[in-house]
Amino acid sequence: MNNRGLLFMMLALLSVLLVPTQSMGTGDLDKLAENARTVLAAVVRAASENHRLSPPPTFCQAAAKGGNARASFRRSGDELTVYYVRVAAAAARQLPEKEAAPAFLLALGIALDDSPQLRTNLMTRGLWRKVEADDARKQRLAVLGEPTVHGRHDWAQHFAVSAALTAVAGPQAAESAGLLKEMLDARGGSGFSFADLAADFAGVAFARCLIDQPSRLAAIEKSFRLDDFILSPRGLPEGLTLAQFTKQYGSLQDERYLRVQADIRKRIAALPGHREKK
Repeated sequence: MNNRGLLFMMLALLSVLLVPTQSMGTGDLDKLAENARTVLAAVVRAASENHRLSPPPTFCQAAAKGGNARASFRRSGDELTVYYVRVAAAAARQLPEKEAAPAFLLALGIALDDSPQLRTNLMTRGLWRKVEADDARKQRLAVLGEPTVHGRHDWAQHFAVSAALTAVAGPQAAESAGLLKEMLDARGGSGFSFADLAADFAGVAFARCLIDQPSRLAAIEKSFRLDDFILSPRGLPEGLTLAQFTKQYGSLQDERYLRVQADIRKRIAALPGHREKK
């Protein structure tokens, strides 16, 4: 894809992002921000409590002590992500049902994200800063730890941020944002990653599930598991330069790329969390 083609694609994707966001009234955004602050505060309290716990012992330390109860040690990694999701769901369930899912999704997207991108992006910074002031963000990051999905923090971010964007701007905009990032990465960043894209699509599907059925937050609070909603990235290509992507998959309109995308969607739809929806 030449520079002109990439610029056209970027403008097209950005226009998709702008329309749904602008359709939300000021009152709706203010209420969403207020609710999301409530949920985010619960996650930050949980993060602070978790941060005060002792780190888990090494294998040798645990063996020497005869094995203490796991709950007395600090959560990390995938376990920490599950913990935050369940805490956020519990807090969101205290809100009116029709307001609970968007607040949960937006708060979770902010809570698990340690990058500044959405706080500085022209389209999202206003809402993101309504939910979390700069000082509050510093406090959150000091205690957040490193929540992961399948062992990687960036996949937790992809999942949670895509879910938040779906709540704010709709699924098409959220997916477009993910595609735009991967195409930009292919031009000199970490490369195009189908694993990242799978986490994005999983976040969108998760958000749509809860927006359609907010009553499912009760199950999320009680028994959320990563494997129920997020694919294992095993076998999905990563790190593709633009030249490699073009050679193997053509473009985002090419049948070769669309087959992989369709397979990812199909596999996400078959996960236990979405099978239960039907």
